[in-house]
Amino acid sequence: MHSCGQDWAVVVPLKGGPLAKSRLHLPRAARAALADAFARDTVAALAAGMPGAPVLVVTCDPDVARWVLAAGHAVVADPAAGLDAAVAAGVDAAHVAGAARVAVVLGDHPALRPHEVRAALAAAGEHSASVVPDADEQGTALLALRAAAAGSVRTAFGAGSAAAHVRLGHHRLDLDLPGLRVDVDDAASLSAAVRIGLGPRSREALTHASLPGVQATIHNIDPDGSGSALLDDGLVVLVPPGAAVASGLRHLRVGQRVSVELDEDGRAATRVWVVGIGPGEDVR
Repeated sequence: MHSCGQDWAVVVPLKGGPLAKSRLHLPRAARAALADAFARDTVAALAAGMPGAPVLVVTCDPDVARWVLAAGHAVVADPAAGLDAAVAAGVDAAHVAGAARVAVVLGDHPALRPHEVRAALAAAGEHSASVVPDADEQGTALLALRAAAAGSVRTAFGAGSAAAHVRLGHHRLDLDLPGLRVDVDDAASLSAAVRIGLGPRSREALTHASLPGVQATIHNIDPDGSGSALLDDGLVVLVPPGAAVASGLRHLRVGQRVSVELDEDGRAATRVWVVGIGPGEDVR
């Protein structure tokens, strides 16, 4: 793809604020720091992958606006009417700036790499409108469409958005681009992003995050790292493969005392760590 700056703009809606990334179930300060880091790494990767293309961040958060402007990008006022309205405002601004095509990416892809951006745009360039599903096949990792005035833009972000965008006429692109397709909303997707490799700001933020959990004892463990743990209240929970990777652990053993973060059902560990070892766990 030649000189994408002549053809493309990128729109990044960013909510920011104290409610960002509430599904991470972390203290507010830790969530805010991680969300900010995710957004900065996402924007940096998009800018590096689309040299010369305008990057338009849609936000009403003054702190976000400050670092976006300091990085040399543009800020578009969020109309505060939902995600689709924010996207429409960004696409309208891209149209006014003279872009022919727009790539829309939310600001929660901390493992995104510039080469993935280039590959996605090359694939999207074959279609008038396209959608890259996220890793769980439900959400939208990237949406590509023609730049147009806000009133003519139709998007369907939210639950099941990948299929909804296909119904709107976007061609589905199933691309092997893990950093693009992993958007971090919860502990499981954060662990997946860590395995791929976080951007520099996200690595630093995770290192300083204070992550809560409950105490457990490893009950059994298989060679692939999966097994089970016994909570102190007697409940046995599953330990999926890779649940300990984000904490710098490579081997768990039966009887080992650990801290675990549980999924929403409280039946499986999304993260396993040992106090004093790994990100945010300074030895005391």
